[in-house]
Amino acid sequence: MNLVRFEMNVPTEVTLQSSQGVSVEGRYGPRMMFTLEDGRLMYVPPIVASKIEAAGIIAGERFQLCKAAVKTGQKRSVEWSLRRTNDEQHETESMHAGAETQLEHDLRLSVEMANANRMGIEPAKCTCIDEVPTFAHNNHGPGASNGNGSTPTSGPSVPITKLEHALKTAISAAHNAEKFGSELGYVVRFDADAIKSMAITVLINMSDRTAR
Repeated sequence: MNLVRFEMNVPTEVTLQSSQGVSVEGRYGPRMMFTLEDGRLMYVPPIVASKIEAAGIIAGERFQLCKAAVKTGQKRSVEWSLRRTNDEQHETESMHAGAETQLEHDLRLSVEMANANRMGIEPAKCTCIDEVPTFAHNNHGPGASNGNGSTPTSGPSVPITKLEHALKTAISAAHNAEKFGSELGYVVRFDADAIKSMAITVLINMSDRTAR
């Protein structure tokens, strides 16, 4: 008979064929027998069956059972714990889904803004760590009036950031490549992900040169 052997303090993953167990008498008292999806049989104390029912485990759902040795003073006892495998996978997937770095966040927003400008769409304003503030430009030349008799003051000079440089380089390269391909009759288009990858490569190369 193919039985599930629960080793002490080792989680064991199982999948029930039926969520309904069968009460049987064992060598150590009452036991609940469950048939697993792979055909094996699992014998557990009634308290484990109660935990399975309380957790709402259904047939075909994977979960873990762990038989742990617990010492209280001079006494030793056994405690069973239950954990859904799907919950653990969901937590891991959620962590990965939210693991976007600040650099990726800034690049994605900047590329979206660049694409929106290409299509003539006013992009939504955002605040990023590497965002460079913009200042009103004087289009009337030095010393020109702004219409109310006063002379506008120019904003402070803001040095270009590595992120901005990398993005401009990537966007410019993509634009020139698309234009060159069009002249040759070879249509090529770079999407936001491609531009982001190019910008990251430029940033890496800039960092390598700085390190040297």
